[in-house]
Amino acid sequence: MTAYGAADWPSEVAIEADGGILMDAETGTILYGKNINEAYYPASITKLLTAQVVLDRCKLDETVEFSQNAVYNVEQGSKSLSMDTGDRMSVKDSLYGLILHSANEVANALAEHAAGSTEEFAKLMNQKAEELGCTGSNFVNPSGLNDPEHYTTAYDMALIARAALNYSEIVEIMGTRVYKIPPSQKAPEGQTISPGHKMLKKNDAAYDSRVFGGKTGFTSLAGNTLVTYAKKDDMTLIAVILNGHQTHYTDTKKLLDFGFSRFQSMKLTDYEGSLVPENHLTYSDSNTDQSLLLLNQNSRIVLPKEADLSAVVPIVSYDETSLTPSGTVVTVNYLYGERTVGHAWISPNPAVRSRLTRSAVPEGLSDQAAPGGRFRMNLSRGWLLAAGAAAALAAVACGILFFLKRQKIREARVAAVRKHRREQWMQESGCSAEEFEALLAKRKGSSGKKRRH
Repeated sequence: MTAYGAADWPSEVAIEADGGILMDAETGTILYGKNINEAYYPASITKLLTAQVVLDRCKLDETVEFSQNAVYNVEQGSKSLSMDTGDRMSVKDSLYGLILHSANEVANALAEHAAGSTEEFAKLMNQKAEELGCTGSNFVNPSGLNDPEHYTTAYDMALIARAALNYSEIVEIMGTRVYKIPPSQKAPEGQTISPGHKMLKKNDAAYDSRVFGGKTGFTSLAGNTLVTYAKKDDMTLIAVILNGHQTHYTDTKKLLDFGFSRFQSMKLTDYEGSLVPENHLTYSDSNTDQSLLLLNQNSRIVLPKEADLSAVVPIVSYDETSLTPSGTVVTVNYLYGERTVGHAWISPNPAVRSRLTRSAVPEGLSDQAAPGGRFRMNLSRGWLLAAGAAAALAAVACGILFFLKRQKIREARVAAVRKHRREQWMQESGCSAEEFEALLAKRKGSSGKKRRH
């Protein structure tokens, strides 16, 4: 049995469950892990993925009809809303029944509504999980009931739980304390449901005011499983417990106490000049003295409270993931030892982008532009990409002066990427190398751009 830890990383916590993880929701930083890549049965925490797939494909006001297969293809004695064949309910009401009450026939009905069958829906679940970066999971049903081919890992489940926060509907449902399900054949007066997660219940000994959502699970094979979301100050944490032994709530509390007491979430815009050097955006507009590129205001890193900031190493990347914000030109990934502890996302400044588009066309070439201003659009994009590469290079050079031996390698990488993007733009726009260099010389000579210090 192995635990995820490092000599300079806080590790004074232990859980009884076979597997578990504590992740910062904003950055994805792993604060603690135990057997995070081992496969376990997830039970009903599966439904967090089910809800995401449903919301990707359905509107809340659509009507779900319960088939005989949806109602009766469940394990005897498992959680249900006592729906019967022919009952109808909206997607919205069904999602409340799915997440708050963990109703398994509702999971089946939603799957059939969204994909035609539970089997086809399972394919969508696996596709979604892969998009989120899951590599150790396989899902064969929408409810999480026992099946030897239905499994996940603590790390994969944390990724799924983190993605669920992007769905306002899921967050709202998890935070609901009481909900009224409309009448059905077996419940003509309707039903009142509430969350099963004990840490959300004020009258329960396990109640924790930091917790704002989560999902419970249990089967004979899975044992106790639990996903918990908690927030304190500027930090939101996700705790996942797999194969718990009646200690899933105490394990979760240990993890939350550990995370909030030993770590801090740091907004990168508050640390310009240290974590983000002041001249990380090196190109500015001469008329307004505004940076052409901006740091995303949500960029954060998470560190132990006693960490030395000089040990944080920024690494430039042009790769995009499913979590990269739209419009990002450059990503700076921050490492603390071997761990990725956060990201800085750099994107074009919208305040100057429109004027760059209008002014970027060289004299004598505007008549050659494609209909609809394609040439203007591509040239502006070329300028922004070139500026993004230069800005990222400056960020590395200023942020890791104490790693001089690595600087030349990184400079070469950035230069290669910039050259490739410039060549790609010239090919797309039909601009020759000579015309591009003439444009650069003209703009530099006429605008008098100054670097920020």
